[in-house]
Amino acid sequence: MGSRGGALNVYYNWGNHSINDGYFEGGTPRPYLFESTDYMGGLNLYQSVNLFEKNTITGGFDVKLYGGNAYRDPVTEIYADHIKLNEVAGYLFAQQEIWRFMVNAGIRMENHNLYGAEWVPQAGVSFRAADQTHLKFSISKGFRTPNMRELYMYAPANEELLPERSLSYDFTVTQTLLDNRLSMDLTLFYIKGDNIVQIVQVNGSPQNQNVGEFANKVVEFSLNYRILPNLSFTTNYSYLHLETLMTGAPRNKFYAGVNYSPGKFTVNLGTQVIDKLYLSTGDDPQTSNYALVNARVAYRPLNWLEVFVKGDNLLAQPYETMLGFPMPKATFMGGVSIDI
Repeated sequence: MGSRGGALNVYYNWGNHSINDGYFEGGTPRPYLFESTDYMGGLNLYQSVNLFEKNTITGGFDVKLYGGNAYRDPVTEIYADHIKLNEVAGYLFAQQEIWRFMVNAGIRMENHNLYGAEWVPQAGVSFRAADQTHLKFSISKGFRTPNMRELYMYAPANEELLPERSLSYDFTVTQTLLDNRLSMDLTLFYIKGDNIVQIVQVNGSPQNQNVGEFANKVVEFSLNYRILPNLSFTTNYSYLHLETLMTGAPRNKFYAGVNYSPGKFTVNLGTQVIDKLYLSTGDDPQTSNYALVNARVAYRPLNWLEVFVKGDNLLAQPYETMLGFPMPKATFMGGVSIDI
């Protein structure tokens, strides 16, 4: 048996915030600021070993601790009162190559202090049909517990939420051509689940609720073409069919971008088109349609130093990704990146 390596990562961060979140035009300022404290810490530990030829087994352990408190009026408008949440998980993943097949399977045990323990399995197989043609199929369970915002924060908060569960299937065909300079992927997804969290109107007020079962079908295509050693083009498109409407889910999504690296410069130019992003559901669903153009130019005078400038939404298109929260128009940013 041989070791393929492992790692231990320990992290912790915290914050104390006092925010003036404004008031509606014609209104009066609130007498209190929004006050909050938060923390997040944990560790990730894993180790990989080879039991025999063309085999890899990885085992690991994750711990996450997070929480805090938040209020605007410390007597009447308290959102989170010194909440302490934790998630602990252990997992085992095995991969074995057999002739032209690569078979893998894994299991993860999630334990949340509010929702208890949950088994999360997955399995997959890939087949090298030819040197430049690969087929892949996988099946996996999805499990997501409600986050702090959904449980405790603001008017839609609901402490009675249940975890989301899903089962997903995906099949992918990968084809490379032109001495591997051109790569194409076609993927089919089918995802079925229940208890998805959405904001719904209850007696005229918004509230986070588990809205029942859902089933989504997705077709996705991507293409990457290295035209020259320093010039490449990438594009992808996805179509999402929703049996149950979901906020934050676009019907069509398209991206195309060019990367050019002349000497010490790097230029990235891309455009993203979103069609029918659902902002709300119900009898009269609202959607958002928009196209964004983004660019980034960087100069690297030294191997460890990069100076860059970037612009997002260069055409200053008005759009929303969440109902009632308009996104910025054209924005620009510059900076320096140092690699040590």
